[in-house]
Amino acid sequence: MSDRAVLIQRAAKSARQLRRLNVVTLCVAVVVYLGLVTIALFEDVAPLIVFSSCIMLAELLVFQIVRTLSDHLDLMR
Repeated sequence: MSDRAVLIQRAAKSARQLRRLNVVTLCVAVVVYLGLVTIALFEDVAPLIVFSSCIMLAELLVFQIVRTLSDHLDLMR
């Protein structure tokens, strides 16, 4: 097998792992977000809702960036 074929296979495997990790990270972020919002509602701490919403929006942005870059790299291969 040529070096290029090995590199393409390795890149494809890394891309699959990155996609899985990206989804897992989003799932963990959603669980943490829901937990923080629940705590904020029960304890009447409105700033915690605002703070956790900002963090969640940042995670969604990162998720979208990783997914878009992964799709573009797939198109280039």
